[in-house]
Amino acid sequence: MERKIVIYLTFLLCFGITMGNAAVEVGFINLGKAGDFTAPALKFAEKTFKTKQLTKADLKSNTFKQFAVVWWHDGDEDPGGLSDAEINAFIDYAESGGAVLLTGAAIRYATPLGLENAEPRRFGPVEDDGSNVGIIVLKETLELGLTEGLENVDGKTPQVEDWIRINSTGYPVSGDYYDKIWKNFTTLAHAWEGGIDYTDRIAAFGYWEAGDGKVFNMNWRLPNFHENNESIDHIEKLTENVINWLASESAFLDVSASNKLPIVWGHLKNQK
Repeated sequence: MERKIVIYLTFLLCFGITMGNAAVEVGFINLGKAGDFTAPALKFAEKTFKTKQLTKADLKSNTFKQFAVVWWHDGDEDPGGLSDAEINAFIDYAESGGAVLLTGAAIRYATPLGLENAEPRRFGPVEDDGSNVGIIVLKETLELGLTEGLENVDGKTPQVEDWIRINSTGYPVSGDYYDKIWKNFTTLAHAWEGGIDYTDRIAAFGYWEAGDGKVFNMNWRLPNFHENNESIDHIEKLTENVINWLASESAFLDVSASNKLPIVWGHLKNQK
């Protein structure tokens, strides 16, 4: 079996694999109002990926498994609680090797999902507060390709310890696990606001492991898709990079070879 897998992988490498953004299937969830902080995120997802908007009735594990990444973004209001069955759907999908991205109010569900024991802070939305925020690049940020297409605050290609502005003002309904109250989180970039370096105090950018999958958290003031964000191109590109990386880690990523033969990359990963 291992020999067959190696031969097949060699075939794919020789004849090419198309893994462009259009091939990444994303299930987009927003359970609250689709206002000025949420609607632009959905529009970006539909423009950038093969995206389907999911409703509350779609919060089922088998539905989630049709997508490489499930992105939950509620930026305008708290969407309310989840039933045990809906929570279990997220857990089963992630533990089966899926990839979840939580932004906006969705961060408040990391604790009910069993990813953390602490309760996150709650705040927002605020359309304009004049506060610049962003990420500070770590070695892991570069290695995973999460800074591709971005510039640091000096307009140069980001390097380790560089600061990248993601949001120029305001923030959606959101939250964080300030001040180091989180225990299970893997940080992939530190956060900053103005001249303040919040090194590992906010848990704003990184992921939790859940069985064979990952649940990524990009929150605090970062995921601002509102039109008044002067760095909208940066938050969109950063989100694109995160989703592409999560998709590459997902057991449910569909990969198409150059001869259009569909395969499931996660199946190959699981056969190694």
